[in-house]
Amino acid sequence: MNNEPVPAISWQSLQPAVWYANKLQCLPGFSFGPRVIDEHQFIFVAAGHGLAFIQGEPYNALPGSLFYYGPDTVHHFIADETAPFLLYGLHFSWEEHTASGKSPGIKIRDAAKFDPVQDSKQDNRMLVGNTEQPDECLLFQDVRQLSIERFEPRFARLAECYSAESRAYTAPLLRGLLLELLAAMKQEELRTSSSQQPLSPIIGAIAAKCGEHARERYNHNWLGQWSSYHPDHIARLFRAQLGTTPYDYFMSRKLELAKELLAHSELSLLAIADELQVGSIHNFTKWFKQHSGLPPGRFRKLSRFI
Repeated sequence: MNNEPVPAISWQSLQPAVWYANKLQCLPGFSFGPRVIDEHQFIFVAAGHGLAFIQGEPYNALPGSLFYYGPDTVHHFIADETAPFLLYGLHFSWEEHTASGKSPGIKIRDAAKFDPVQDSKQDNRMLVGNTEQPDECLLFQDVRQLSIERFEPRFARLAECYSAESRAYTAPLLRGLLLELLAAMKQEELRTSSSQQPLSPIIGAIAAKCGEHARERYNHNWLGQWSSYHPDHIARLFRAQLGTTPYDYFMSRKLELAKELLAHSELSLLAIADELQVGSIHNFTKWFKQHSGLPPGRFRKLSRFI
């Protein structure tokens, strides 16, 4: 199979369609599959760990792991019992395949456990780019590793936009975000291969600290306390390496925490507003809707399907 040409689509021909995007905090031991789908899917592991099987091939599913599979490719995921993973799921097609641009519906079918002896493997590869320009190609196969700090916000944005009320611009917005995601993966690949300096430990540690303190009000002086450098200097380094300001990154972590509390706790909206120190329930509702596209009460009712 691997001697055959890899299916390919050029960057210029890309007109992807996003059919579903979501975030799922798995319970201990949670699993889905073995199953197959009619679309293509990315599964991004944002936290925790577990096991993934793509056509019977086992992989450790760790933070930053991006799994890819296409139609009729048997896959199976099992969350760890003590540190279950937090996943982002994205169902899509490389080319829009309905005239209306509306979702044809997510088609998932149970499958028997893949037997590598008896079952024939699908070619689970896709090349984005022109094979005559290998430096510009992006190859997808079972799994690749991505930076959590750089890519979780991108998957979160896709999930947020999908969960918002459908508008005429929703489909092209999702397409644009997916194209940005693919381009960012190629940029990350080039950055790594050209031996450019990776995310520094100090900036990675500050990004982690932002998440740890997301229940508090942002304090610019934290940057100095966490690094022993002037806060403005660290802020410049942070933006240069992550492409966003420390404040915006911090608020994105606060938003993710708000979603976690809405989805997985019974706290009232007022209690969540107090927990996150975002002011009155009116301010919380306005802020949450502005950044997620839905009021918090509506968001709480979303399904946990991935």
